[in-house]
Order: sequence, then structure tokens, then C-alpha cells
Amino acid sequence: MTTITSAEQRAMDLDAADPLPARRAEFCVPPHGDGEAAYFAGNSLGLQPRALRDRLVAELDDWARLGVEGHTEARRPWLPYHELLRGPAARLVGARPQEVVVMNSLTVNLHLLMVSFYRPAPERHAIVIEDSAFPSGCARAQARRCCAPRT
Repeated sequence: MTTITSAEQRAMDLDAADPLPARRAEFCVPPHGDGEAAYFAGNSLGLQPRALRDRLVAELDDWARLGVEGHTEARRPWLPYHELLRGPAARLVGARPQEVVVMNSLTVNLHLLMVSFYRPAPERHAIVIEDSAFPSGCARAQARRCCAPRT
């Protein structure tokens, strides 16, 4: 006979109440053998939302039709895109909307952070980055370490 602890019961109760499994059908899960892959890729875009294709085609159509004017004239204008992401990004990181901005790529943001804040000194010069980081992130950190002015 298996005994379930209160912690295990709590975990099962949380799983039962979790609304996310019901949303599985909204994503394209890659096949694996006779079933679906268990998808746990951390350095990834994640699973593709099924609704994405139509959204992307609409953006591409606006780009083709409007060119640079899409920045202000597209169905979803590109210039203020960061404002659409501000609220969800703030909730994700536990901040207020006025404290976050979504911009650039990881590599560009790493560069901007290091140029702005990395000031190596003889006693404090290391940059710590995980060994499984994106290659471009590692290269950016290595380049900054080599090229940063010493204080």
C-alpha cells in the first residue's frame, strides 16, 4: 500500500487545479516516435502557438503593403510594440509596468548592460556566465572582458 504525504497530496491538488494543461491543444508539439515529444528546451522559442501562423502572415502582409509606414500604419503598428508587452512582462518578473521594457535581442541587451555597467577593476574583473548560454551571449561576454577599459 502506498501512502501519500500531505506534500504529495498538495502537489496533486495543485496539478488538478492548474489551468495550463487545458491549453496544450493551442500549441504545435513536435512528434517523437509514435507520440509527442516531451519538450523541455530552455534555450528555445518554446512550442509554436497554433495561432501564430495567421498573426505572422498578417504582419508580413502589412510589411509588404506598407513598407516602412507599417511602423505607424499597420493593423498592429510596430513602433509602439514594446507598450503591448510591458504589462505582461512586468507581471512575469514581478515589477511595475513603468519599470520594464521589452527590446532588442538577448545579445544586444547583454552588450548594452555590459557597456553601461561592467567596470573591471584589478580585484573585481570576472564575468560569470553559465557554460550552456547561447554562443552569441558567451562571445559577447568574452569580447567585453577583453575590450573593457580597466579602472
